[in-house]
Amino acid sequence: MANIADLSIIICTFNRAVYLKDTLSYLLKNQHSGQVEILIVDNNSTDSTRQIADKYAGKHEGGFLVRYVRETKQGLSFARNRGIRETEAPVLLFLDDDIRVEEDFLETWLTFFKRHPEVWAAGGKIEVQFDDPRPKWLSSYLLPLLGYHNHGDKIKLYPRKSYPFGGNMAFRRDIFELYGGFKTNLGRIGKKLIASEEKEFFNRLNEASIRPVYVPDAGIWHRVNHKRLTKEYIRRQATGLGQSLAIRVKNKSLSGQFSELSVEAGKWGASLFLLIFYAVTFRLSKGWMLILFRKWIIEGFIQYKSQK
Repeated sequence: MANIADLSIIICTFNRAVYLKDTLSYLLKNQHSGQVEILIVDNNSTDSTRQIADKYAGKHEGGFLVRYVRETKQGLSFARNRGIRETEAPVLLFLDDDIRVEEDFLETWLTFFKRHPEVWAAGGKIEVQFDDPRPKWLSSYLLPLLGYHNHGDKIKLYPRKSYPFGGNMAFRRDIFELYGGFKTNLGRIGKKLIASEEKEFFNRLNEASIRPVYVPDAGIWHRVNHKRLTKEYIRRQATGLGQSLAIRVKNKSLSGQFSELSVEAGKWGASLFLLIFYAVTFRLSKGWMLILFRKWIIEGFIQYKSQK
């Protein structure tokens, strides 16, 4: 690249052409200083993703350059790592392909990294925008499955056991050269909702005493439609979390495995408490879904173990 951008936005996408079109239109309305590159990483889409990308490819007013690459190795981590290799900007911003942003969103990120040269990694607030009605059984405790991420309205270090969500996270490029990319045995692979690639990456950073910073003003809305508002989708999410838990613990020491599984046991206790709370407040469907969610995680864990 002749002119290196100040910020590269990496959007990994798989069969989300309609949402991708809207996401690009929102981003290109942003007013910002400097040069911004938007890289679309198509992870083997079979819809009109390529046509949408071709429509937006090239230079745009306001210092934007839109590019497209196709990553044939299936999996979100493969796509993210390809995006890292394809870009040269000093700051990389990962965004989901189905979001809405305000017109000052990119300037907020650019300004933050200019003012805080000591920060290596950061995450922004994510609200959920329901494009279809929210089911009665969907409690606030399950909203993170739909991307919800809110640590308040002040800039601060993330707690040690918390980390940015992948739909809105930013890094200085050097961090990947020093600590590697995302583990390709974790993360979504096509329709398989395996997770925890972000958690594993931020755990590596935590071991190196690198703490990400929460930037609430760099917020997005994650758009969710009826396809993600079903019990079957939640079951697939939970099964994927169980599989990723099995992947994370298989090479750990006995104490490490005990620690991971103790956390899961604690979540079971909390879910049982919430079941009682929702029952006595006549919202049993919300509490029962939390129990099913934990049950499906165990099933995913056992399923992965039985295959090995």
